[in-house]
Amino acid sequence: MKLSQNYVDLDSNNNYLNNPAYNFNNVKKQAYIIIYIFLLVFISISILLYVSQILNINQQSSKLLNLEKELETIKTKNERLELNLATKTSLAEVERIAKNKLNMVEAQKKETLVYNNQFKEDEFFADIPKEKFFLAQIYDKIIKEVTTVQAESLD
Repeated sequence: MKLSQNYVDLDSNNNYLNNPAYNFNNVKKQAYIIIYIFLLVFISISILLYVSQILNINQQSSKLLNLEKELETIKTKNERLELNLATKTSLAEVERIAKNKLNMVEAQKKETLVYNNQFKEDEFFADIPKEKFFLAQIYDKIIKEVTTVQAESLD
């Protein structure tokens, strides 16, 4: 193989390392410029995100304050309604309505009735054997429920 040139004796005009575009100082400046632009973009995006988060926090705080005011208003209204309910259902108010609007009067004589629930089982139950008739068992249960009454005294 025949070599047309000697690599040791290269012409200085063809030397790419001496070309100003490949100068080490120019490459270094270009790298700094790229890093500088990247940092500016990164810092700008960071500042924008920070400002947007602050605005979002302020907006949410404003909503929270409005909701707290609304809650206080509702609590106040609720307390007023509870007070109104208590006055309308008090015994004094019920008595006043009964006397004035319904023209009711208090009884002069109070009677107390007491029910004696002691009874003889033979009087209320059928004489049919319970094993034979299903309807008789149901009848006995109904009569037992009807005749068992619990009442308290009015005193």
